[in-house]
Amino acid sequence: MLRLTLARDHLLCGYGTNLDPSVDLKYSGESTAGCRPSIFFGPQRDALNLLTKRLHSALIVRPKTLLDMRPRLHVLAFPGGDPEVSALWKEQALGLAHQIQPKIVLHEWQQTSSTLEHDADIYQQEFQATGELPLKLRIHACVEGDALREYWQLSGLNSAQYEAYLVYWFEPEIGAGQQFQSTLFYEPARALASYRGPVCFALQAWQADQSLPIAFAECGDWQHGARTAHRFADILRSLWTRDELVGMSHAGSHKSASSWLPLEPNALASLGRTDGVIAWHAPLENSFEVRFRLTENLDQLMEPMQPIEEALRSVREVDQGWLRNLKKAPAHVPAPQQKQYQRTLLTLKQMQDPGGGIIAAPEFHYELNHCGGYAFCWGRDAGFISYAMDVCGMFEESASFYRYMQSCQSADGSFLHRHDMNGNLGASWGLLQPDETASVVFGFWQHVKLAENKALAEELRPMVDKAANWLSSSRHPLDPNLPIPGFDLWEEREGVHSYSVAAMAAGLKAAVDLYSYMKWSVPPAWETRTRELIALCNSERFIQKNRFARTVLRRVSPYQRSLIEDQGEKLHMHRSPAGRPIYSLEQDYVVDISQVAAVYPYEVLDLKQHRTAYNELLDVVMQRLWRADAGGLGRYEADHYRDGNPWILTTIWLALAAAYQHADETGPKEKQWQIAKTAWQWTLQHVPAEGQLPEQVDPKTGRPSWVMPLTWSHAMFALAIQQLPKEVYS
Repeated sequence: MLRLTLARDHLLCGYGTNLDPSVDLKYSGESTAGCRPSIFFGPQRDALNLLTKRLHSALIVRPKTLLDMRPRLHVLAFPGGDPEVSALWKEQALGLAHQIQPKIVLHEWQQTSSTLEHDADIYQQEFQATGELPLKLRIHACVEGDALREYWQLSGLNSAQYEAYLVYWFEPEIGAGQQFQSTLFYEPARALASYRGPVCFALQAWQADQSLPIAFAECGDWQHGARTAHRFADILRSLWTRDELVGMSHAGSHKSASSWLPLEPNALASLGRTDGVIAWHAPLENSFEVRFRLTENLDQLMEPMQPIEEALRSVREVDQGWLRNLKKAPAHVPAPQQKQYQRTLLTLKQMQDPGGGIIAAPEFHYELNHCGGYAFCWGRDAGFISYAMDVCGMFEESASFYRYMQSCQSADGSFLHRHDMNGNLGASWGLLQPDETASVVFGFWQHVKLAENKALAEELRPMVDKAANWLSSSRHPLDPNLPIPGFDLWEEREGVHSYSVAAMAAGLKAAVDLYSYMKWSVPPAWETRTRELIALCNSERFIQKNRFARTVLRRVSPYQRSLIEDQGEKLHMHRSPAGRPIYSLEQDYVVDISQVAAVYPYEVLDLKQHRTAYNELLDVVMQRLWRADAGGLGRYEADHYRDGNPWILTTIWLALAAAYQHADETGPKEKQWQIAKTAWQWTLQHVPAEGQLPEQVDPKTGRPSWVMPLTWSHAMFALAIQQLPKEVYS
């Protein structure tokens, strides 16, 4: 899982581990040694634009004066790298370590500082070597000019006594694939580069305006069994072989005449499933830069970049200037949360593709045996996210998102499951989720209203018209008073869900309000269906004796059918167009946080009529979904996904829903205030040190769990900062 991200323009980089999630979960986001860049995406943000997710690196330190019976090499592998290659390099180093005497000593890097600046996308890391070497490392990183640029400063060792080699290995997967790509050492740019079509990804190291001296470079492929990952032992062996041939002290003092190791590369170019390794002479007392660079071709690798110090300064100035133009946090918000609010806004911007699409989260799991992937755009998630953007003044970003959404709309006017950054429908397990179409229309009205963007309303009127027509005309095959069935917001069950009905009512009302605002003629069918859907939200179909039904006509499997009928529950049956019987449960009363959506954010529940029922809903949500030991709110009763961990977004959602104050109401009572305070304080206590929010929190450790950062979590945090009243902080 990832620990944090940096992104700008066309490049997204994740720092973390590349362990399989089932293995990584036991660490719950904790990395005692720290993390390094572990995954890259470009030129777009989605899962299909993967560049590489397999990288590994190590620093090799060699005493210049070599003594018998003393180590000749010190190997310090960086944390968070590829687990397979990490184990391989360790095995190879240990295999050489005890030949005659310990020629090699393995050390570890211990991360002592990890800071993602709150007002600029700049990441600062500090490491200290374990063992006998008093070596320290400081790295400042930013994405600038479609490159992750890292400013390295090693200290603690005298360059007259030691020299160092930085070794980097990576395996490209350009376009989330490994065929018909090529990896090569591109001499003109002094780069280890991979390319496929119009995408090129390369590693370079520079000091001032000169490339660092290169000690070794090689490219390999899998189809011929010539992987460069296996060459680490040869690199280590070559470092002492030359010393033994010409005399240890002499070689240590005079090898600068040639930077290359006495190791012949098998190949400097390869194709297919490839990998590559490169080693640079790393200065111990002077700073240098490591670049992970995205270009369109090899020629662009030759183009100069501004000095790293200027790049860091430029990123800081641009980000701070951008933040100054947005809506500030209210004055009652404490300083630490004001800083977290700024970090949240920068993270929202990171997760938006240059083309306008907003990913739910950076991809971290391509095996798809634990989840279906996250790096796509969902209309539902992005509806909340764009709403938060508009509430916080990110009007340009929100407008860009809605222009992108126009390319995602289906011919019938609906917005299906999820889309890539080109607007293509993504791989799906729950194609139709009616609330997604509603979320887009609801969010667009918020944008037009808050940004006063009538020009965009004119431009995207056809999109709204088609979506609203779909919302008003889509009906259930068994009961035309009900809207069309589909998957719920958690994408796990089919039926007519209270959340979906509330979203559709609010979405259609938003279309009516937008047309009235623009002085366009409102179709009567929209107004009629809006009243019907709002009435349905407030009817006994969903509310009986102060109990809220989560779903009506919930589809059940043949296995579930027998269990339900054994309990005496009534099932409905109708046939699919193919003649197959479909069984549905009349009402599902499972408690779910999404049931509060009829009040927040959709405001379709009549609180004059149902205030008591709503307060009881808040109470039962707190009683049944609040995690007893660790705190935080789950999604619904008996949630099985990741063992029902508490979620950041659900906990914030509860705070917002409990603190909701209707214009015609006196507002929450003391009990609801306490719920809001408890939920919000738990959230603040579980913000990671770097400030990017996960989807879930491990109840055993209190640390981030699963995907990170989750854009929806940040959207809810931003909304909470702007909308929670000061009473929640008291």
